Amino acid sequence: MFGLWTREKHVPVKPCSCGYGDSETIITPNDRQPAFDYCPNINKLDNHVDCPSFDAVCHEDEPCKPYWGLIRGSFKQIRRWCLMGEIEEVNYFIRPKITIRTRFDEKVTVHFYLEEDDNPLTFSFNDALVGHTILIMYAEKHDFADMSTGVRQEEGDLVVIFKCSMQTLIKTFGSMMASPACFQCEAKQSSPTQNSLLEKKENLISGDLSSHVNQDSQPMSASSSLKKCARCGIAWYCSKVCQTQHWKDNHKKLCSSMKYLQLLRELDFTSSSVISKKDCQPFSFAV
Repeated sequence: MFGLWTREKHVPVKPCSCGYGDSETIITPNDRQPAFDYCPNINKLDNHVDCPSFDAVCHEDEPCKPYWGLIRGSFKQIRRWCLMGEIEEVNYFIRPKITIRTRFDEKVTVHFYLEEDDNPLTFSFNDALVGHTILIMYAEKHDFADMSTGVRQEEGDLVVIFKCSMQTLIKTFGSMMASPACFQCEAKQSSPTQNSLLEKKENLISGDLSSHVNQDSQPMSASSSLKKCARCGIAWYCSKVCQTQHWKDNHKKLCSSMKYLQLLRELDFTSSSVISKKDCQPFSFAV
């Protein structure tokens, strides 16, 4: 039986935005010290525990904290994690192989072994382009025959490729985690009293791009009602002007994938229903 490894001494190549891994970060006396098992960032994709560096990811043969715990003589997954990186290189020789760069500036190679899943439901290899972002749930280190260490990915439904940069993805997810606000200009949702006069109005903006374009429309004030994108039902906008611009900037490529970000938003990363390391993963993007 393998021992339970602790990653406390392992710090990311590039520090987390919370300050973990940065020796010059000043922590005030009332703040909890960022650690290998704690990050104050509510944005899961900007959280070094929920979305860790590859250095902090467990080896497939070495269950480690804070993701695995030794309970009653067997290893149990006690919290969830995901690995994220921006695609830098794609190779299809024999098997698909994607090289990514994590937000901690690590270069990682993901080798796909989808024996029974040549056409995964949650992503397409056609979207595996340089500059796009890949996200893998429960990724683990694997030692290959060429003495390299990377990720051996066998479950296709634990992978999503987003057609945007990693920075855009983190910002978009941050908007989803925050209080309702316009995804373009960040105008906040109005109060219930202010909304009472607008209750009878439709709360959806058409998902047809042609209806977005209105050269004469003006952005609403922060006190006006926010409206959702009709296609994904997730992104908020204060006006057609903001939605049109956001659609052109990045939402056009992300709209169809917002459902996967919503799954991540609703998923509790601080716990897990996995019974043991041999059990199948209970989570799937293919829902």
